[in-house]
Amino acid sequence: MPWHDLGDDPCPPARKPGDIVRGARKIQLRTNYFEVTIKNPSITLVHYDVDIKLGNNMAVMLPKKKRMMIFQEMIKKFPKVFEGRVIGFDSEKNAYSTTTLFKENKTNPGKKFQVEIREYEKPQKFMVTMKAVNREKLSSMMDAFKSGNSTITIPQTTIQMLEVIFHHNLSTRYEKIGRNMFFSQTDFGKPYNLGGGKEILSGLFGSLRPAWKDNSMLLNVDVVNAAFYKEQSVIEFITKLLDISEDKLEKPFSTSQKRKVDSSLKKIKVRETHSGINRTYKVVGVAEVGADEKTINFEDKKCTIQQYFAKRYQKTLHFPKLNLLQVGVEAKNVFLPIECCKIAKGQKVQGKLSDRETSQFIRNTAKSPSERLQHITRMVQKQQFSKDKNIQGLELSISDMPVSLEGHVLDNLQLCMSKEFVPVKGVWDTREKTFFEPEHLKCWAVLNYSTYVVPGDSLKKFIDNLKKMGRDQGMNISDPADIFPTCNPAPEEDLPNIKRKFPNIQLIMAVLPQNKDLYDRLKKIGDRKICVVTQGVKDTNVKKNAPPVVGNLLLKINAKIGGVNYVVQRNELEIFSDPVMIMGADVNHPPAHDKATPSLAAVVASMNNTASKYAAEVRHQKCRTEMIQELKEMTKNLLLAFYRQTKRKPSRIVMFRDGVSESQFLKVLSFELKAMRAACTELEETYQPAMTFIVVQKRHHTRFFCNESDGVGKSGNVPPGTTVDNTITHPTQKDFYLCSHLGIIGTSRPTHYHVLWDDSDMSMEMLQKLTYAMCHLYSRCTRSVSIPTPAFYAHLVAYRAKLHSRDLCPSEAASMSSGEDQVVPSDAVMTLATKVDINDKIANLMYFI
Repeated sequence: MPWHDLGDDPCPPARKPGDIVRGARKIQLRTNYFEVTIKNPSITLVHYDVDIKLGNNMAVMLPKKKRMMIFQEMIKKFPKVFEGRVIGFDSEKNAYSTTTLFKENKTNPGKKFQVEIREYEKPQKFMVTMKAVNREKLSSMMDAFKSGNSTITIPQTTIQMLEVIFHHNLSTRYEKIGRNMFFSQTDFGKPYNLGGGKEILSGLFGSLRPAWKDNSMLLNVDVVNAAFYKEQSVIEFITKLLDISEDKLEKPFSTSQKRKVDSSLKKIKVRETHSGINRTYKVVGVAEVGADEKTINFEDKKCTIQQYFAKRYQKTLHFPKLNLLQVGVEAKNVFLPIECCKIAKGQKVQGKLSDRETSQFIRNTAKSPSERLQHITRMVQKQQFSKDKNIQGLELSISDMPVSLEGHVLDNLQLCMSKEFVPVKGVWDTREKTFFEPEHLKCWAVLNYSTYVVPGDSLKKFIDNLKKMGRDQGMNISDPADIFPTCNPAPEEDLPNIKRKFPNIQLIMAVLPQNKDLYDRLKKIGDRKICVVTQGVKDTNVKKNAPPVVGNLLLKINAKIGGVNYVVQRNELEIFSDPVMIMGADVNHPPAHDKATPSLAAVVASMNNTASKYAAEVRHQKCRTEMIQELKEMTKNLLLAFYRQTKRKPSRIVMFRDGVSESQFLKVLSFELKAMRAACTELEETYQPAMTFIVVQKRHHTRFFCNESDGVGKSGNVPPGTTVDNTITHPTQKDFYLCSHLGIIGTSRPTHYHVLWDDSDMSMEMLQKLTYAMCHLYSRCTRSVSIPTPAFYAHLVAYRAKLHSRDLCPSEAASMSSGEDQVVPSDAVMTLATKVDINDKIANLMYFI
């Protein structure tokens, strides 16, 4: 099938009239979208550049909160310019209005406003310069929505202007996190105590979306939850963090305590309590000494900080020996006693919560669909958006009732193990069936790193049960070649020794205590150094020896050593009548504050005619780069591997690409599709397999709510297979929402699929059935999952590559280069640590499961 012409600016394929899924069961749904009526499309929005400087006209870096405070003071001080006008400010440098706020001089454009605010009891003067830089007509946006043409780009600029105006008054009332989330102690739900000085706050998410019809938009509203630090004394925070009483703080921290307090408080804002000024600082770290030892110059004499506080503030310190906090700018060496600091309010917890905190977070925030919809509707009704002065000035009307629409439920698929069966509500049972392709485990070894919890007799019972249940699933599992009990875990030595002793070993199983670091080391050495798949098992699970746990373990082991657990019947999908390679891709980025660590790109591809076996490729690339830079080489390698495995060239390639935002669609399409095509023509000049490129999106706030009679599971979620391709989707492009899994806790999040390219010209029915089928092939469980298996596997591979690059050894660190505020591995070191290509033996085994 010849390729469609990409051109210079490729755009998504058009959906043909009448292209609907026929025969599927209809289902009535409500969504968390609310209709927005635009009464006056003739309004013109004016974009102003906002430049805030010090009163002496010097440039200054200011936090967003302070910029908003200055802007609000300007509005208040200059009523002749701003009173009664629609105005929205994004807390950075963009303001939007519906009118020309002031006349501008062509020779000296813009207008200056001098503003004074009081902070820490001191007046501060600022100069705000506003300059009109752009105008957008609402009518142009409406014309684009009405046309529904697949080649017309959504007017994101106009939508962004409207959103900033819509969010402005919310930003002044609530704690704003990110672009569209607003949190409150009381207005959106009661807070929940998380322990350790943290609490869970409820918030409102609000985002404007196209409605694709006359004079309408949609407001997507959701309830969001986040962990915040409580406003409390730092002493109180530390006692909860370390689980100790205050009297234990009369001496310096131990080494482990200092490390824990330092990592927990670093970059948190604290407010001083001793001076009456309430100045706020950011924590640099925990000092080595206390106020009784640290000296400063005061009144031309040297004194300790303890003496300084007694003289300057008449304050007797209760914990003079306790380590000081270093705050503010590191170079200025500002130190404060911990007892004189309070954690400032409104700070979201950065980084990951502990396992205990995560469990409690989920338990407190999970809401059934009916509870969630009621909560969302109450928030919308309480906010009374249509009475907001900015909304009134825009002449918008926002409904307080959620939008209803009709979806459909895709038919259940027929799966196959040793016999055919149909999943029930997205779940199936493997008992009384053998794996579709059971692989025999002939040579394997066991490392027992938890001999105290799992003595020899307990381990033998577990192995016997594993062999017995393996036989029931069609696997022939031999006795382990050796069992290595040890109280001193050293995977760096143990795994290579086993490999030397048994060169043909298929798998190394390790019984692990509750130690994440040990698991990471096991995977790193197994995957990268000896290229042998490993299987970690918690010691408590070995001791319990429960059949469900052993059954789940067998799913992983069989897939890792080359077997196939189950497949979708090929006659379910006509696309599999010819050789087809299903691919998945994802990029793992470092945390937002990290500006130097490389991103990790992972690509997987199916290696058989049932899309149940996958090979993987991994590369590192520049920090936070979304486009997969080496996709051409990775695709070439995977195509060659497919040919070696099947002796055929794929006539179709389907890519499920995870992690791409709407704003990046066309950039990623242009770059990555061209790279995939170049891979094909470099292998063979005339080779043109039909390519379908589908973006997989989970990071959105769309939810569906069905009638009680249609709900499934304890929560009453929409049934697996529920699909929506109307009302809230593009009218002429191929995009749809699919909820492919059974939601167990809370409200199911559907996945949004957007077809960016399709040489095969597949119908919506074929696309939806293929996508749903791919959600049934995840080897780690006996249920359909929320995203297609290749996208899930790519995510696992990228995450495993991140693990491979952690804690580089000292010899490797010597070849590191310095990044921004941190040391990052050199290019060669990162390649050595993370690169997986098809020539690695492990790349053809699903080591990442």
